[in-house]
Amino acid sequence: MPQQALGEPARTTPPPEWLTITHRRVSGALVVEVVGEVDMESAPALLDAMTTAIDQAHPDPCIVDLTRVGFLNAAGLTALLDASRHTPRPRLVVDSNSCVIRPIEIAGLDNALKLYHSIEEAL
Repeated sequence: MPQQALGEPARTTPPPEWLTITHRRVSGALVVEVVGEVDMESAPALLDAMTTAIDQAHPDPCIVDLTRVGFLNAAGLTALLDASRHTPRPRLVVDSNSCVIRPIEIAGLDNALKLYHSIEEAL
């Protein structure tokens, strides 16, 4: 089981080895950086990390940086949508990463999710 870095929100679902989820503060906001592939096996860890971060960030914004995600399937989309129903909703940074933005657009979720092109824009 991966060790939790000091200051990171506790996770009950550890991510698999092909997904790294880290947390840091930027201008008061809690930024969740996701690196790797989000699939059926790793999506629960993403959802868990996002909802935990949203709760810990409140009332400050929670920003989820997906710019280094190389694969996102339907399970990942479901995790993003489920986390976006959490109050307050996370701000998702997707830039022009076609591995992430294309599935979101195809599923018609680009209007349902709070999408930004950079962390600075999301702030």
